[in-house]
Amino acid sequence: MKKDLRALILGFAAFLAFCFAGCTKSANDGGMAKTGETAAHDHDHDHAHHGPHHGHLMELGEEEYHVEWTHDETGKVTFYILDSEAKKEVPIAADKIVIDVKIGDNEPQTYDLPAVNPTDGKSATFEIKDKQLESVLEQTKSPGIVLTLHANVNGKQFDAPIKEHEHGH
Repeated sequence: MKKDLRALILGFAAFLAFCFAGCTKSANDGGMAKTGETAAHDHDHDHAHHGPHHGHLMELGEEEYHVEWTHDETGKVTFYILDSEAKKEVPIAADKIVIDVKIGDNEPQTYDLPAVNPTDGKSATFEIKDKQLESVLEQTKSPGIVLTLHANVNGKQFDAPIKEHEHGH
């Protein structure tokens, strides 16, 4: 019995070590591991395509703009509007961006992400704290889940599927 319990504990410890290895660097933290609310972690992402905040990238239009999103275990979801090269933030005159989530045949659920710290009525950062949305974003590659971003960027309306960037620059 003690052997079985010891093997179970060692196996669980190995599993936890595997889960917490990798994906912990940020340009903003000097390469130190992030913890708690600052952690934006997802094992399914492609390490080759990160934005300036080390999040997931998607394009708007024909790469006119990019959007980067990060999320953490507290439920904080942050979307950043970026330039065509996915390197610099582009502040936009919007109070919020909207995400629709449709799972299977259910009615879509809408999430409003308010602008964060707007300056002169513009912000490049939009954020919400919602564990349900954070959980769905971890499953962007799952069949039956459709996420759509609605954003007005400099007078042009974009309604884009939320999925990870699939090509290199």
